[in-house]
Amino acid sequence: MSDERLARITEQALERARLADMRPLYRKLLVRLKGRDPEAFQQATRRYEEELVPAIASGEADPLAEWLAYGRWIAEKLGPGELVAIDGSGRASPFEPGTGPEPGALLLHLPHADRVPAIALAVPADPSVAQRVTTELLVR
Repeated sequence: MSDERLARITEQALERARLADMRPLYRKLLVRLKGRDPEAFQQATRRYEEELVPAIASGEADPLAEWLAYGRWIAEKLGPGELVAIDGSGRASPFEPGTGPEPGALLLHLPHADRVPAIALAVPADPSVAQRVTTELLVR
């Protein structure tokens, strides 16, 4: 699959879900992973090439579910935690892997370790005030 086609499929899925592009966030996570665990970084590269791209190229997988699974895998390599969805009102609920998020949901990886910031895996294109405050409090 060409990079352009992968980008187009991803962008269309992001638009439907009303999410900002998560790929820049994942690139930053990969840089952290490379510095902390070069072997896991190599695994992440292989997963991208051998699992993520083919799954999206098949047309049978939900592109966002695949991207989120990839992002969650990276986040777990940085530290175990839980994945939660934050709706527009600020209410958190557990997020089930393998599904796409509700449109406009904020998805956070909350590490089990104390005093470790949350990792944003999906951010709404137009976050609510509650979602912005949650991001400021837990991520930044």
